Amino acid sequence: MHNPLASLPFLLSHAFSRYPRINTVRPALVNPDATTETKRLKTFLDGVYGKRILSGQFDDTYLPYIREASGGKAPAIMGYDFNGICPTQGGNTAGDKAIDWVKGEGGIAQFQWHWISPNADGDFYSKTFDLGAALADTNSASYANLLRDMDLVAAVLGTLQEAGVPVLWRPLHEAEGKWFWWGRSGGAACIALYRLMYDRFVNRHKLNNLIWVWTSYGATKENWYPGDDVVDIIAWDYPEYWASTSWRQYQQLFGHSGKLFAVGESRRVTDPKILSRQPWLYFMTWANMIRDNNSKEWIAAVYNDPRVMTLQDVRLR
Repeated sequence: MHNPLASLPFLLSHAFSRYPRINTVRPALVNPDATTETKRLKTFLDGVYGKRILSGQFDDTYLPYIREASGGKAPAIMGYDFNGICPTQGGNTAGDKAIDWVKGEGGIAQFQWHWISPNADGDFYSKTFDLGAALADTNSASYANLLRDMDLVAAVLGTLQEAGVPVLWRPLHEAEGKWFWWGRSGGAACIALYRLMYDRFVNRHKLNNLIWVWTSYGATKENWYPGDDVVDIIAWDYPEYWASTSWRQYQQLFGHSGKLFAVGESRRVTDPKILSRQPWLYFMTWANMIRDNNSKEWIAAVYNDPRVMTLQDVRLR
């Protein structure tokens, strides 16, 4: 005789899988000495998570284009890059821009770093810099160059801290893809570099204005997650939204981590309808892709959707 209750567990599981699962967020930042401004930003992000999505854009060159397309709206988060800061490059003024964006415009600043080879023997795609060998020999010139470059970035981040500017800090992005030099030596070396950077920035340079963001590609590739103790936000670049692959893998790998999940880079501005199934904290459209992969009508629709938070919304936080 068929028992009608026998299939109940499956039916319940299937029903609840249709709704977004939000892991319980741990409000404390991994750095217990975080500044007041940084803690305030984290509290704001925690409050947004699962309810609305923050808009973001890399490269303020495209800000006028977004404002024109959206009828005056602007992204809540502006992404900056430390590319150019190394000794053989021409310099970097992103720190000043970020201060103006946060203190003058009331927005949120995010930084990543397209870090050229510390030995100046290639760019960030360098195949000649051996991270594993550099970390294995702390007396080597390669190791010294790693520290030198990190200290240059730390000095700018320190200036932002003095100005009261918290930063979403996303170092060593897309490492698991292995196309950048910090990923070519494998997961152990990359994790060691990330943790070395965390220790040097927090304990040596006393940088307490950083919310640490790790870019993960989840279970589709090797999982190089550096650890719950050094990560505040986990981001996925160019997620497969509609296949739900990215969100599902994040739940499997990090669902009990207490971390916020975000879209680190995207081609198109995120459809706010996705929030009912995949409530990412924010999206960051990559530079020229806001123009090349989005119509003005689509930008207007997203930036004026009540589920999307723009610069005007975060100014009031």
